[in-house]
Amino acid sequence: MTDSVLQFKDLSFRYHSQAEETLKNLNFTIQKGSKTLVLGPSGSGKSTLIALINALVTEKEGEIDGQVFINNEDQAGTDSFDRSLLVGTILQDTDRQFVGLTVAEDIAFVLENEAEAVEKLRAAVANIADKLGLTNLLPLGPEALSGGQKQRVAMAGVLVGNSPILVLDEPLASLDPQTGQAVLATIEQLHQDGITIIMVEHRLDEVLRQGIDHVLVLKNGELVFDGQAEDLLKNPRFHDWQLTQPAYLSLVEQSGYSLQNLEHIEDVQTVTGPNLKQQLQQAQKAKKTAVDKGTQDRPTAALDAENLTYSYGDRTILDDVSLTIDANQWLALIGENGSGKSTLARLIAGFLHVQQGRVFSKSDEDKNVTVDFAELSLAEQARYVGYVSQNPNEMLIGLSVFEEVATGLRLHHVAEDVIEETVHFALKKANLYPYRHWQSQSLSFGQKRRLSVLSVAILEPKVLILDEPTAGQDDVSAKGLLEYLRLLQDSGIALVTVTHDMALIEKWADQVVSLVAGRLTAKMTPAELFSQRSLLEQTSLIVPSDQILLTRIEREGSHD
Repeated sequence: MTDSVLQFKDLSFRYHSQAEETLKNLNFTIQKGSKTLVLGPSGSGKSTLIALINALVTEKEGEIDGQVFINNEDQAGTDSFDRSLLVGTILQDTDRQFVGLTVAEDIAFVLENEAEAVEKLRAAVANIADKLGLTNLLPLGPEALSGGQKQRVAMAGVLVGNSPILVLDEPLASLDPQTGQAVLATIEQLHQDGITIIMVEHRLDEVLRQGIDHVLVLKNGELVFDGQAEDLLKNPRFHDWQLTQPAYLSLVEQSGYSLQNLEHIEDVQTVTGPNLKQQLQQAQKAKKTAVDKGTQDRPTAALDAENLTYSYGDRTILDDVSLTIDANQWLALIGENGSGKSTLARLIAGFLHVQQGRVFSKSDEDKNVTVDFAELSLAEQARYVGYVSQNPNEMLIGLSVFEEVATGLRLHHVAEDVIEETVHFALKKANLYPYRHWQSQSLSFGQKRRLSVLSVAILEPKVLILDEPTAGQDDVSAKGLLEYLRLLQDSGIALVTVTHDMALIEKWADQVVSLVAGRLTAKMTPAELFSQRSLLEQTSLIVPSDQILLTRIEREGSHD
């Protein structure tokens, strides 16, 4: 790999609508056939960088200084069509890229536009479908596909035109860990076939499992790192760049062991170092002693769901599910796509009508009185349960960031001085305070997600249900939001997170509830979950990398 396929020379960019540059004097080179990962916190300029590679952003949108070279040719003046012949792009929201009524039509779209002969077109579609494992899906429409399948269809649609460069914008953002690993394996297959991969992604831990050649890190529009993963992971400024550290390295660092002493640091299966095993074993013994708190009193129930059964037509989604949600508890609800998680959450929140069973809580005024949610209006039920959907565009109403959060408090007749103090505190925790005067629709998708959480959480219902609250978030923003939620939990609110986020489950949840094929199969601690490989498989999760490292250490210790 000695040939340059992409080069930025002194590249700066400023949108016409902004006073400051989004990208500042970028200089880097990407080699042909390499796999490059682009990292950086929200607002660092990653999406703009990608848009400049594929000409989705041009001089029409802003001022460009410097040069972009592809295959050593200056791309000044080329449009998105010309650039698409060289660069294939997979957007974060693959639904926006689906243009055909079926998988076959979608893959064939590029070739149809190029007026390819029918025989050649069909052969090309069949070939790329076979390569990406899509042959059996060719007659299906987008509504029948899973998130991972849509990602592979999007890849097929751009690669069928023989694009030598593939750019992916957060391909894992909406995928569960198992599906994410399958998509990463497909990307690695393409990489091995010689395609140049450029990928923006927050989930560094998972990306490392398939390996990476080259890493670029942006912060505030500037290139702060250009090198290999090993050097990045040992860089003392790693945390300053607001990157999410892989769980196994957090484990090592928290034990007091210096990352500088590690070898093969980028691979959890082979990472090692002098006396690493002894240091981790000592740290784990101390941790087990510290968390042994003995028997605790039974917590108070915030809400009960009893014998819930729900069907869409002839299809049963939930089958006799009973669940108690305790006050002050952080409950993670897990399960593969289609297991009934979102249906259960929407039933509890009152957004779906209970067909069979009931949802109830104790009255705030008299704990001997049971309040059946079937007898409440949706507005009355909102005092007991708040719900935040995965799509923030369903939640926001187009006000300023401050007003989106403040509106609910005003409806509850909270004093203006209290509103200002409360809203500002929440916005700071969620890393949204600098944008408090912006219109909510001007925010990035990740920022909108955090804002939608705050707009509901600020009302402090007895139970707060959140659907994938950390998806697509950078490390600082995710931690700030989770810390804010922890404060709510400490005040007595019960949190229920529908999630595939391994770090959230492992580090923040008190209990985990698993749904498999519409039935509640277990309620356990995160530690118990990660010791059950069959249940992880059933719920589309993978073993966290810190647990992989600990298992390795224990196994190696047993052979001493």
